[in-house]
Amino acid sequence: MSAPRVSVLLPVRDGARFLREALDSVLAQTLADFELLVVDDGSTDETPEILASVGDERLRVLRQEPAGLVAALERGIGEARAPYLARMDADDVSLPRRLERQVAFLDQRSHVALVVPGVESIDEAGRPGRRVTVPDDDAALRRRLLLRNPFTHGAVVVRAAAVRQAGGYRADYGANEDYDLWRRIARDWKLGAVPGVLYRYREHSGAVTRSRVDERVESRERLRDELWRDPALLGAVGRDPDPLEARALLREAVRRRRLGLALRVLVRSQ
Repeated sequence: MSAPRVSVLLPVRDGARFLREALDSVLAQTLADFELLVVDDGSTDETPEILASVGDERLRVLRQEPAGLVAALERGIGEARAPYLARMDADDVSLPRRLERQVAFLDQRSHVALVVPGVESIDEAGRPGRRVTVPDDDAALRRRLLLRNPFTHGAVVVRAAAVRQAGGYRADYGANEDYDLWRRIARDWKLGAVPGVLYRYREHSGAVTRSRVDERVESRERLRDELWRDPALLGAVGRDPDPLEARALLREAVRRRRLGLALRVLVRSQ
């Protein structure tokens, strides 16, 4: 059997509430040549029954004792057969052309490893909220990595070779496992984005990003300290940032006592 073009990695633990909608949104993609790897990380709710009810041969269910998100993602990567890895969260929704457009973007740009679309937030009932898009400009995306994580984890499609080359996911920075991986991929590859909203990110009280906030922020700041010493990212600081971005970079550079970088931002933003 030939390998699929995309391996969609969907880790889940007790995600029955929104899982069916998430699965259906992947299975309805216009790009049909994919495998959907669901790693059930020790669910005790109706998740196993929902997965068992799906009659689509593209779905592969991998069950394990509870081990956490990083272990589930690494299990999925180890089983993936495609050259591209697409992330998907069990409470989110992928719009129909998501995989088609992100894969086409990577097919046409061999130097780009990671691509993200525009994202729209939705609430528990699926009502839309704010929209977030990022520029299709490698330097701008590197600058944004210095300020925050600009990529919604579930919306990313990335080259499997780049993920493995970077060492995969690590648990060293708590719930910032994706932010850590992106910065390591950026050392050897370029980053990209496609215009338009192709992914819906659900905000609700049970979401992972709303739990253990203090620990998440502490780990993120420790990671960000390292980013501000990474030549692969700092080289983009002075490349014509827009005014809002320039002000944010300037504040960060001054706060971190990187006065030379602050001067570069000032000169290029005049």
